[in-house]
Amino acid sequence: MTHVLVTRPLESSQQLAEQLDALDYSPIVMPLYTFSARRPPLELNSAWSLRHSRCLAIFTSPRAVHFGLVHILDDRLKGLEIAAVGAATRAKLEARGCEVHLQASTGYSSEDLLQMPELAANPGEAVIFCAPGGRETLANGLKDLGWNVLNALVYERVPMLPDAAQIEAVANADELLSIWTSVSALELARQHLPAEVWEKILNAPALVISERIRHHLQQLGAARVEQADGPGNTELLQSILRLRGR
Repeated sequence: MTHVLVTRPLESSQQLAEQLDALDYSPIVMPLYTFSARRPPLELNSAWSLRHSRCLAIFTSPRAVHFGLVHILDDRLKGLEIAAVGAATRAKLEARGCEVHLQASTGYSSEDLLQMPELAANPGEAVIFCAPGGRETLANGLKDLGWNVLNALVYERVPMLPDAAQIEAVANADELLSIWTSVSALELARQHLPAEVWEKILNAPALVISERIRHHLQQLGAARVEQADGPGNTELLQSILRLRGR
């Protein structure tokens, strides 16, 4: 039986695990971080200060919406142009009653958003809602287009170390496939798993959600890395079935 190592945050991992169970895979749920709120070191409601320019709020994930939207006053929100990275982020914004003005027609990465021609015209001030250590590509790309950019660090990752049962499950798996949706999870696994277990993961097939994660995993020594059809659990499950010829 194929064991699937799922390293997403707990709720997403559990949802995917239930779907894998139903298809006779054996999931190993090993979330490597959770999230906590962080108060940004800037007053967001005065961040968009230039007159007669575009005021852009960019939400980079559903978590950025959850942790970031509460910092924007309703009156200020009405005057903002809102951009979403990925369909899940857009859905979260719309569920909160926000109109989304910009989202790449295809893809779900910072690079996809930066390709939108609307961002190259009449740049103004942009605030990116994100976690520390992320979205440098997006910030630098916007600056190159002439935007004044501020990062609103509204949440942060909190590491969760693998426990003995999770480590044992990976060590004993006869046939293993691992799923990676962030570089942060990869680095936590590399640092905290026993060397022989980490080596086993590198030697097994891996599924990732972006070219950046694929490159990072290959740099760490993995040889069999495939990119998923998308970032959500539905696309991950479809990709697993495709890889297994089902």
